[in-house]
Amino acid sequence: MSSRQQLSQREIDRVLGNYALGTIHSIAELAAGSVYSPKVIIESDRGKFLLKRRARGLDLPEVVAFSHEVILGCLERGVCVPPLVGTSANNNSMVQFGDHIYELFVYIEGACFNRSPAMIGAHAQQAGALLGEVHQALDTIPTSFEPAVEPTPIDLNRVQLLDYLGADIDTNQRNHLRRLLEYGSELAQANAQHPALVHGDWHPGNMIYRGTEIVAVCDFDNTRVGSRLREVAQAMVHFSLKPPTPGQRAQICDPAPDRVALVHFWRGYHCQIPSACALKHCLGLMPAVMIDEALASIPSANQATANGTSDAMLVAVARKSIWLDEHQHELLSALESARCQG
Repeated sequence: MSSRQQLSQREIDRVLGNYALGTIHSIAELAAGSVYSPKVIIESDRGKFLLKRRARGLDLPEVVAFSHEVILGCLERGVCVPPLVGTSANNNSMVQFGDHIYELFVYIEGACFNRSPAMIGAHAQQAGALLGEVHQALDTIPTSFEPAVEPTPIDLNRVQLLDYLGADIDTNQRNHLRRLLEYGSELAQANAQHPALVHGDWHPGNMIYRGTEIVAVCDFDNTRVGSRLREVAQAMVHFSLKPPTPGQRAQICDPAPDRVALVHFWRGYHCQIPSACALKHCLGLMPAVMIDEALASIPSANQATANGTSDAMLVAVARKSIWLDEHQHELLSALESARCQG
């Protein structure tokens, strides 16, 4: 696993010199989100802020400018996103120093997604409803910069990586993974909608809560034109995952999704946009999305061969995706019975 990158004091001093924050009282690393995008929390006379360095590949000025147009558009439409802070000289939304790009946001206080029985339903439903709200907002935000375009909802070129995985993935599992990935690609193509803007990274780590209420969604770095069917299916996967218990290996944890979270997330999204996508298509795509995302983290056949962590991850993904495939009708019945609740 890659080690988390950090901001140097020199970077922090040079970048913060572009903002009128008053006296800085404290600077603390925030070890959250992508390891390739280091962050610090800054407390100053003007309040609390988050300074972030963009990850490589997402740091082209036009890419950053596009995501900033989306964030500002969301703010104008009342969507709860952390506000950008402009520079003191020209009110620029980004700072370039060396060959890196930096952003400064108002820091939003809150708590993480809570998987406890008392909170998971409310938190999942709030996240689903907010995704619907964001999709509606994205349809109305004018942008002057060209967004990145997702070439295909499921990348079948990644299926070849299955041939290079270690012995932990048996032949039966490889065949299941290959079949589910191919089925997902066919399903996505057969039910393709007009490409639209998607958030691109809708998972629990990007949500901020206070009590049962969601107060902000973060990280529009991957916002692009893509498949909303995939985005909903992928979000349903992430919010309903059962993490391993302390000391438990991922390969042997319960492969079934948390049904409470799954039902509530779907209810939140569906009640926000009832006609956005069919439930059976979202459920049908969930196994392929899990596999595609896991394979995307293995950049080459050589790394697939050498990386035992990839094998362990794929074993867990295989168990979960096969469970989802074998229980489609059961889950469809449970989610179809969900009703909008105020």
